[in-house]
Amino acid sequence: MKDVLKMDLAKREKQLDQEFQKKIVERKKKFLESLKTENEVFDQRTLLNMYNLLVGKHVDEISGVVNSGKEAVVFSAHKDDEYFALKVYRVSTCDFKTMWKYIQGDPRFHLRRSSTRQIVTAWVEKEYRNLLRAGDYITTPEAILKRENILLMELVHEDGIPSPRLKDVEVDFKEFYEMIREDMKILYQEANLVHGDLSEYNILVNDDEPVYIDFSQGVVSQHPLSKTLLIRDVKNVCGFFKRKGIKTDYKEFYKFVSGEELDLIDEEMAKSY
Repeated sequence: MKDVLKMDLAKREKQLDQEFQKKIVERKKKFLESLKTENEVFDQRTLLNMYNLLVGKHVDEISGVVNSGKEAVVFSAHKDDEYFALKVYRVSTCDFKTMWKYIQGDPRFHLRRSSTRQIVTAWVEKEYRNLLRAGDYITTPEAILKRENILLMELVHEDGIPSPRLKDVEVDFKEFYEMIREDMKILYQEANLVHGDLSEYNILVNDDEPVYIDFSQGVVSQHPLSKTLLIRDVKNVCGFFKRKGIKTDYKEFYKFVSGEELDLIDEEMAKSY
C-alpha cells in the first residue's frame, strides 16, 4: 500500500512539474511575442536576454518605452518598489564604424575588430563602466548589470514617472549653468572622463539638480579624442544656455573645465564630430 502511495505521489509531483514547466514556456512565448509585436528589430537572442532578466528576478516586469532612438530603446522596469531603466541596443541598426572609433582608442579595451555583436557588447561594457566611474563624482543613474547588448540601470524618476530632460523644462538656468560647469570640471579633472555627447538632451532634471545619462560615447582623458570631444561638449552646453539668455564664452568655459587654454588644432578637429 505504501509503495502505491509513493508511486502516486511521485506521479503527481511529475505532473505538477510538467505543468509548471509548461507555464514557464507559455509565459516565455507570450513575452517574446509581445515584444516582437512592439519592436520587430529585436532579434531572438536579445529577446531571450531580456526574458532572462525576468527569470533571474532582476526585474519583475518590463513595461513601457521611456525613449526610442535609431540605435537603442529604453524601457522602464520595476521590482517591488524599485524602478529601473532597461537600455537595449538594436544590433541590426547600430553604427558600428562610429562605435569602433570610440572603443579603439580606449586603453581599457583591447578588442580586435570582429563581429558586430562583439562590438556592441564592448560598447555596452563601456557605458556600464563609464556610469560606474562617473557616478563616484557626479550624479548619474546607478549601473546595475549588463548582458551583451542590454544595460540595466537605475531609472531617474519621480514617483515612477521618468524625470524630464533639461530641454523640456523651465529651471533656474543660471544656477543650472553653474552646476553643470562645475560637474564637467569634476568629471574631467577628477574622474578623468569626458562625457562625449553632452547636451540638453541627456541631462535630466531631478530634485532641481542635473542628472547625467547616456555615457556610451564617454572616453577617458587618455583617449586620443578626449579633448576633441570635450570641446564639443563645451560648445553644446554653452550653445544651449546662450539660447536661454545666459552669458557664456566657450573658450573660458573650456579653460575652466580642463585647466588649459583651448588649442586651435583641437578646436578645428572638433568641427568634424
